[in-house]
Amino acid sequence: MRFYNVLAFLSTFVAVSLLPQSASACEGPCITNITNEYIERYATPMNTLMNHTNLRLASRFNLLSSTNCASHLKDAYAKVAYASLENAIFPSYFHGKCQQRTANGTLVNPPGCPNPDCPVVCGTPGSMVHFFPVLRNITVKAHEDIFTLLIKQDSESFQDVKTCVLNAMPTKKSPKESAHDKRSISRLFAAHISRSSGRHTYSGILPRENSYDDAIFEKDLYDVLQLGMVQMWSDVCDARKDFANCSWEKPMKAFILQFP
Repeated sequence: MRFYNVLAFLSTFVAVSLLPQSASACEGPCITNITNEYIERYATPMNTLMNHTNLRLASRFNLLSSTNCASHLKDAYAKVAYASLENAIFPSYFHGKCQQRTANGTLVNPPGCPNPDCPVVCGTPGSMVHFFPVLRNITVKAHEDIFTLLIKQDSESFQDVKTCVLNAMPTKKSPKESAHDKRSISRLFAAHISRSSGRHTYSGILPRENSYDDAIFEKDLYDVLQLGMVQMWSDVCDARKDFANCSWEKPMKAFILQFP
């Protein structure tokens, strides 16, 4: 009886082995490690971007060059980067099996799938390698989307930057200023805003209480961050050369192909 059971098992095993096998998808450690590898590699261009943003904030609002208000944006980025990148890369684009149906209806794996070069958009390492320019653009665009959310005026990160800038702006007024002085601050504040070239230059008078227009200040801060982050990102990654500074094509392909 045991002999026949063994024969039955072997027959089933052989039959299953002869069935067309689906290409392995990037799952579990593959997804986690590739996403984390991208976050680690993006650390350098991110630091460059944050430095540029701090310089723009210091220039526009007359802050000390050592002021690091952009750190609030970097902290907020760290909280959302993994989820945003993973979602952009995998469920949103590289997902699913790669099998294709032949004329007789049989499902087969295309040549190169899952590795090393799969010409079908699916959730395998070989597919990510074959469509690497798409993968690169996805990660660059995912960062642009993150920045757009972080600098929204009603976001916590924007308000943190705003508080940091206001606290860092130098003041030439005594805390015991007169009521007349308080009323005049708004006029002084407005008088020192240069509208030339669409840029504002702050005189160093610290806005306080109701002595300045909060909406104007927030709009100006938003413009600085929009230019300093979202638009500057293309320059940091070098969009004119296919985002050469945010590609890492050779090492990333090798890293991706570690996974089955």
